[in-house]
Amino acid sequence: MRTDELIRALAADQQSAGPSPGRALTLAGACGFAVSALAFAIWVGLRPNLGSAMMSLPFMLKPLEMGLLVAASAAIVLRLAKPGLSARAVALVAALAPAIMIAALAVELMTVPRGEWMTRLAGAHWYICVINMVLLALPMLAAILFGLRYGAPTRPALAGAAAGLLSGALSATLYISHCPDDSPIFVAAWFTLAIVIATGLGALAGSRVLRW
Repeated sequence: MRTDELIRALAADQQSAGPSPGRALTLAGACGFAVSALAFAIWVGLRPNLGSAMMSLPFMLKPLEMGLLVAASAAIVLRLAKPGLSARAVALVAALAPAIMIAALAVELMTVPRGEWMTRLAGAHWYICVINMVLLALPMLAAILFGLRYGAPTRPALAGAAAGLLSGALSATLYISHCPDDSPIFVAAWFTLAIVIATGLGALAGSRVLRW
């Protein structure tokens, strides 16, 4: 029996012993998101001017970017949970989020005086935003990794990184309604950093907990 056939057989045996990978990931992800959303509601909360902020284009770019990233990374996680499926096509969709972010950043850099760049980069408290987003991502990362164990990921580190990317994007999506800084400069720097940290944590954890 060839290696790929053995992997598929082992995956079929694992699926027969429990829920399908898709169902397990959906349930686990929903539970993790509920925990993070509850923590957000208790310790973080909504920004006071959320209603007026939603009328501005810089604010609305954030849910667009994060929504695309969440959808694409969720599809990548589902594909990596099963052996033999490629995630390359979905990765192209995920690239739309940074493409929009870079375009918005370029427009702001061209229209805002250079003397204001550092002020917009620092925002109110950039480090608090990064820390909060990473912390909010952790319950979702743990839950998604648990759900992936019902699948048969053949690349544990990559599957873990995808789980981290998804949890980071979901965390950033939650945090949009609190963060008072809508500048594309701020978003490109610190939202990206938080998601990269979550992705790295996912890759590290996945390489251990998802190993066969």
